[in-house]
Amino acid sequence: MKKLVLMLFLISMVSCSKDEDPQEQLTEDYSLDQAICFCFYEPDFNFKGFKLSFTEGSSKVKLESPMEGTYFIAPNGTYDYSINGDILTINNMSFKFKKDSDVLILNFLDEPQIADDELTLIYKKD
Repeated sequence: MKKLVLMLFLISMVSCSKDEDPQEQLTEDYSLDQAICFCFYEPDFNFKGFKLSFTEGSSKVKLESPMEGTYFIAPNGTYDYSINGDILTINNMSFKFKKDSDVLILNFLDEPQIADDELTLIYKKD
């Protein structure tokens, strides 16, 4: 009987998924380092004031922009976000995301019929 219980326990442990909770993947603060898009910014444009701050233990993200009326995802504020696999959605905008140590890359999932809505945002951890 003990062997059966032990065997069932081991089987259940092996079959349990060790995948990281998607919301736990994004718990840091990031500053925009670069925007690649059909945007017309001066060569010395400072992206650093554009920030994403993910709230640990929740599905909230705070967006900050230093310039009134200028933003890449949504105006200043706190928004719900969701993650489905490698897709991050904030304020009804979906991005394929990749997190690599101190860098977070967001590629906007654009409309194929619109030629100039491609957007890649590269953030660095604060």
